[in-house]
Amino acid sequence: MKKTNKKPIIGIVAKFNDFDDPNFLWRRQVFDGLSRALLIKHGALVIGILPQNKGVDFNDNDAGRHLVTMDKAEEEDFVATLKLCDGILLQGGANSDYYEEFAAKYCFEHDIPLLGICAGYNNMIRGLGGTTKLSAKSHNQFGKEKVHKISIDQNSLLYKITGQDSLMVNSIHSYEADELKNLVASSHTSDGCVESVENASKKFYLGVKFHPELLAATSLPCDNIFRSFVEACHSN
Repeated sequence: MKKTNKKPIIGIVAKFNDFDDPNFLWRRQVFDGLSRALLIKHGALVIGILPQNKGVDFNDNDAGRHLVTMDKAEEEDFVATLKLCDGILLQGGANSDYYEEFAAKYCFEHDIPLLGICAGYNNMIRGLGGTTKLSAKSHNQFGKEKVHKISIDQNSLLYKITGQDSLMVNSIHSYEADELKNLVASSHTSDGCVESVENASKKFYLGVKFHPELLAATSLPCDNIFRSFVEACHSN
């Protein structure tokens, strides 16, 4: 349903929070406060999208992926929550879940604007049938504001958003793109790591390997990623 002259509703898909302590009593789904605040800053109403699995845990782990699937009823309920939104954000984090890949595929098939950050980028790739691989250790530098320069394709959505053909970004990840399906790489590091993926046939379908939410306060190009995403959702 088009919401003319109203704030777009953007759903942030929750991530399952793994606690190292096996005796921890609660199982939590979490949301990134920085991304939430940036979406609100640029005019969105933000809601949380929770998995609709009847189970509590998502601990069928395969190299950073929780592969607990949903039955048909759970999928239908999850789709109902996605339909509440004009756009979806897949956030970063240490692990990923099947329902995030499901959301990425659903948004692609129904042309719902989607922004994926780090693990969200992974889930976009996997959700569309592609694969990811382990990155070089040099790409996982937690706590450093800017680690390396990326080169941006001048024919890409990312270039249109940032107005830059290169950008200094952070690097906090263990996985990167391997095989892409229905997506194209739109930026790279000097050592060949794909830093963004997108599909030009969609209203807005962009995944970035770096974390623009951590840079937006001092980097207008990174702030513009959130602004442009909200604008695309407003027209949805």
